[in-house]
Amino acid sequence: MTDPICPITGKSDWESLCEQDGFEWVRFRDSGYVQLRTMPKLDEAKEIQSPEIGASYIDGYTKKEDSKRRRSHRRAAYLRRHMKTGKRVMDVGSNVGFFVEAASALGLDAVGLEINPVLADSARRRFPHLSFHTCALEEFEQQGVFDGVYCSEVIEHTVDVVHFARQLFDLLKPGGVLYLTTPSINEYMSGGKVNRNLGAPDHKLYFNKRNIEQFLRGIGFSSVSHKLAFGGGLQVLARR
Repeated sequence: MTDPICPITGKSDWESLCEQDGFEWVRFRDSGYVQLRTMPKLDEAKEIQSPEIGASYIDGYTKKEDSKRRRSHRRAAYLRRHMKTGKRVMDVGSNVGFFVEAASALGLDAVGLEINPVLADSARRRFPHLSFHTCALEEFEQQGVFDGVYCSEVIEHTVDVVHFARQLFDLLKPGGVLYLTTPSINEYMSGGKVNRNLGAPDHKLYFNKRNIEQFLRGIGFSSVSHKLAFGGGLQVLARR
């Protein structure tokens, strides 16, 4: 088995954090970054995106539709205030399309990108006047065309976090801004130990407030700032 390498420091200074449901999680000593010891391939990760998972997301979003729409509107307005180069915005991991709808209603030229075909089809049915692509970001070819990118609760699912983050970077025009949200590993820890299920194999990695900033600067983002996030998750604004 190949030793995992930290995507932040390039070191292999890992230690075993815990084992859950047959999956071993490791933590890198220097950075505090956490990931699965053995990462699946992209094709294996795509297979996880089953119709059942898509249906469960739709059910969850339907039950909380009003609150999800309000959150999407707040976040779209926040991103719009920080977009300095134009109005084109992409939602990477667009789910059932609420953020794309909210951004469009605010006057932005918004499109969605969703790996799960069930979710993408649901978004198209809900919002037939809006545009949604069905593929992984790693397979999307447009670069340097967006003024803003929104990516919420997606990066923790990726199999190659460096490549994924570089793809986010490459989507943006110079001066464009990324609004990224993801759970923090601190939400799952107490007393230095894991106290909750980390969600493998769907979830594959976790950052904390310090190392996500270090990671994004290493990708090439010129500035990284944190938005106050209730509940312990990370909300980051990073400018190309």
